[in-house]
Amino acid sequence: MVQPPIRPKTRFNISGYSAETARYWVGSSARWGAFAGIMGLFLVSQVPTIKQSILQKTPVLGWYWKVEEPAK
Repeated sequence: MVQPPIRPKTRFNISGYSAETARYWVGSSARWGAFAGIMGLFLVSQVPTIKQSILQKTPVLGWYWKVEEPAK
């Protein structure tokens, strides 16, 4: 029996998505996720617990949310 000159190559995939197609979706999903997370923090930035525990402790922009209480 003669073997065909071209052997079909199979690719590993999960639910029909190969690593090559997933590469395009991962970058886009990461950008959308970061954008959604940042917008979510800005929407709840007036909640005191979020402001004190997360936003005031950010290294670069923490000064923006710090509230100086006047001395009595």
